[in-house]
Amino acid sequence: MIGSNRQMSSPAALHHHRRGARLAATLLAAVALALTASPAASASLSHSAFRAENACAVPSPGSATCLGLRLVSTSLTKADLKSNAVRQAAESAHGASPEVTNKTPNPEGYGPEELHTAYSLPTATFPASTQTIAVVDAYNDPTAEADLAVYDAQYGLPACTTANGCFSKLNEEGKKSPLPATNGSWATEITLDVQMAHAICQSCHVMLVEARSPEFADLGAAVDAAVNAGATEVSNSYGGAEQSNYSAYNAPYDHPGVVITASAGDCGYFNEGCNGGGEAANFPASSPDVVAVGGTTLTKSGETWSSTVWEGGGSGCSVAFDAPLWQSEVANYSLTSCRGGRSVADVGAIANPYTGVNTYDSTPNPSGYPTGWGVWGGTSLASPVVAAEFALAGGAHGVNFPAQTLYENIGNSHDLYDVVSGHNGSCTGASSCQARAGYDGPTGVGSPVGLGAFATSASPALDSAPSISGTDEQGQTLTASDGEWSNSPSTYKLQWTTCNTSGSGCTAISGATASSLVAPSSAVGKTVRLQVTASNASGSSSPALSSATAVVISNAPAITGFTPSSAITGSSVTITGTAFTGATAVKFGSLASTFTVHSSTQIEATVPNGASAAAISVTTPVKTGTSTSKFTPTFSLSSFTPAKAAAGQTVTITGMGFTNTSAVHFGGVKAASVTYVSSTKLKATVPAEATTGAITVTNTATPVGTVTSAKSFTA
Repeated sequence: MIGSNRQMSSPAALHHHRRGARLAATLLAAVALALTASPAASASLSHSAFRAENACAVPSPGSATCLGLRLVSTSLTKADLKSNAVRQAAESAHGASPEVTNKTPNPEGYGPEELHTAYSLPTATFPASTQTIAVVDAYNDPTAEADLAVYDAQYGLPACTTANGCFSKLNEEGKKSPLPATNGSWATEITLDVQMAHAICQSCHVMLVEARSPEFADLGAAVDAAVNAGATEVSNSYGGAEQSNYSAYNAPYDHPGVVITASAGDCGYFNEGCNGGGEAANFPASSPDVVAVGGTTLTKSGETWSSTVWEGGGSGCSVAFDAPLWQSEVANYSLTSCRGGRSVADVGAIANPYTGVNTYDSTPNPSGYPTGWGVWGGTSLASPVVAAEFALAGGAHGVNFPAQTLYENIGNSHDLYDVVSGHNGSCTGASSCQARAGYDGPTGVGSPVGLGAFATSASPALDSAPSISGTDEQGQTLTASDGEWSNSPSTYKLQWTTCNTSGSGCTAISGATASSLVAPSSAVGKTVRLQVTASNASGSSSPALSSATAVVISNAPAITGFTPSSAITGSSVTITGTAFTGATAVKFGSLASTFTVHSSTQIEATVPNGASAAAISVTTPVKTGTSTSKFTPTFSLSSFTPAKAAAGQTVTITGMGFTNTSAVHFGGVKAASVTYVSSTKLKATVPAEATTGAITVTNTATPVGTVTSAKSFTA
């Protein structure tokens, strides 16, 4: 594995030019709205309308606090909250579920779509190599799964339940029971963590591991339980002001090859912004074994997203841990004034509650806060976002300490958004508390854009996206192009998936890993996308995604329209629809037509002699498709009687579009006389020179033209 010795890793691996040509933002997500360097401001939630309050209390030494911040309406007084708490407690005491307060999301809070757009993340995720994101918290949230179901339904995300194997809940011993006591404050934190993990990686499994208390000994046991249960990423949205002896708590966070993220804190530089917070960096974010996630203010103006340092985000220098070489030897580390100590953070993500996210929590809080929908922030939001981004990218990719991968990409604007403005405290000119180009304390190497920053330096790098060619129709062959890659891939791993009509919510097609796919019946009404992972001796790339195909159509023909909808017999009619390839017959009613198949979606047919108002049908070896509307001839000879007559006898001709000037011919010989009865009937006298053959009727007035009988007249 890469980086097996944290303190001995080579600084030569750090460089700034690895993937300059990569099209991460557009190719991985097919999204143009991504973080750019342009300044922006959004109509953020108003400070006058909302106040931000910590979800949990300040921790005692050896313990952690959850790092979630909720927005509470400034119209709610302490008396209001106390009244809510009394009501909720009374309802719970009588066995009733307290009524949810806020039943709809705040329109200013971000949802999954905004997060995917801002960070150029794939809108489709793939279970071909399913990742399991664990979120570790203290105490029990009894409504975590039910609340996630409400969130998923609101935003149209795939269900993540115990029943379908996506969601699981364990205690710190890795068992399903007994679960710890319920705590309404930590329950809100759990809600945020679970819903953000699923919002970012919608096909990942979500594992909630609940410690019996917020003591680091219990939380660490829960981290170990998560890894032992198969978690590939572990998010820790909690922390406490570090002390010099906190290295004793670090062992559970040292799991080489597993992505472990930790929130940097919500009290600014060295926790100076919180009373009783202690002037120190937060642990476990200060551990060199984790990916420490700082906080940003994520805003949008027009079509532009941007990030600045969130003033509440945590940062600082560790007094318990040395900086790993990939951090200490990066440019700008010396500006932190950490003097060889571990610097917090490694990376930055959305955290400011005033530009926060909607979540849904129905567990009552002991302080009487409103239940249901609310807007949340804090670096407890940032940690599961980054953990889930790693999961989208396929996890640690064999790197023992995945933070190292992020540092290898520093300075690459295609993969990392460099946060260059804002501060979170006062540090006398050092970069530990203020943004700088390149590395800085509050946001580390910046915010990942797309998935490129999660791939190792020498692994294959995407230059142009995979693509799919072929006909988007059941039974037709779709062919994969692997895309173009640098760093000489030796192997490619392909996975075909079916997705919804917008190209998201994708599911792997079982066994579909070859370079071509015969579109199965299960793909009808859906789109198809291709995931490609390239590998070489140094490792694997992040998954690269093709654009979605058009919606796959059934191989049973379907007529969606035809034009013109009325014309004389003998005219050409263009029929549009689907699955016309291999058509064997086209009929107007019961009459066969001559036709040409121009494509799977278009046929040109001739209105047959004798046609009457009737539906059009197209037959293929699979099935016959019939139009829902009728084609109406404007001028047609549908029948005549008798079928055989001698010269001088009268023949009655029926059809439509006849005029009082219509001319009739028997086998090319003009009738002796024609009597106009109506627009649908003529009487014609058989001429002496008549021969066996078709009867024709010619109009010189509208509808102009000549129509012919489908059958021959016998003279």
